[in-house]
Amino acid sequence: MKKLWGWGAIILLCGLAYLWQPEFFQHAYSIIRNGDIVALADYLRSFGTWGIIVTIILFIMMTFTIVFPFMILSGAAGIVYGLFWGVIISWLGEVVGAICMFIFARYLFRQLFECWISKSEYLKQVDEYSATNGFKALLIARLLPLAPSGIITAVAAISKISVKDFILATFIGKLPPVIIKVLLGHDIVFASENKLRLSVIIFSVIIIYLSLWWHKKRKKTIKSTEVKSNDE
Repeated sequence: MKKLWGWGAIILLCGLAYLWQPEFFQHAYSIIRNGDIVALADYLRSFGTWGIIVTIILFIMMTFTIVFPFMILSGAAGIVYGLFWGVIISWLGEVVGAICMFIFARYLFRQLFECWISKSEYLKQVDEYSATNGFKALLIARLLPLAPSGIITAVAAISKISVKDFILATFIGKLPPVIIKVLLGHDIVFASENKLRLSVIIFSVIIIYLSLWWHKKRKKTIKSTEVKSNDE
C-alpha cells in the first residue's frame, strides 16, 4: 500500500508540475534532447535571476530521466553564470537530484528487490559489502567523469549503504566530475578560444579510463595467476 501511495504521489506531483508550465517542460526537453548547449544557455538566461532555480530543477529532472548527459546542462550553466558559479550551481543541482532520487528509489524499491537479493549468493555478498564499504565504492563511482549518475544512484538506493554515507560520498565525489563537465561543455562551445584546455581535459579523461581498464585487467591477471598456483 505504501508503494502505491508513493507512486501516486510522484505521478501527481509530475502531472501538476507539467500542467503548471507545459511549455517550459516541452521547450527544455526539446533543447536538451538536441544537445544544443548554446540554445540551452540562452533559455536559462531568459529567466533572469530565476535562472539558477530553473537550472537546479532541470538537474533534478535529468537525474530521474537518466537518459540525458549532464554535460549539456553543466556547459550551459558555465556559459551563463561563469565557470566558478557554473560549477557551484551544477554541483548543487546534481547533489540535490541524486538525494531526491535516492530517497524515492529506496522507499519504493528496496523491499521489492530484497526478495531477489535473498535468492542470490552473489547479490547477498554485494549487498553486505555495500553496508560496510558502501562509502568507498560509491565515492570511486562518483569520481568517474562520464559515469551514469542516475544508474549509480539507483543501485546505491537498493543496497544497504547508509543515507549518511550516500550523501557524503555524493557530496564529495561529484565535485571533480562536475568541474570537468562544466569545463568540457563550456570549452566545446568556445573551442577556438580554449583549444589547449579542452585538449588537456579530453586527454585527462582518456587517461583516467585507460588507467581503470589497465588496473582491472592487471587485477584479473593476478587473480588468474593465483588460482593457477593454488591448483598446482
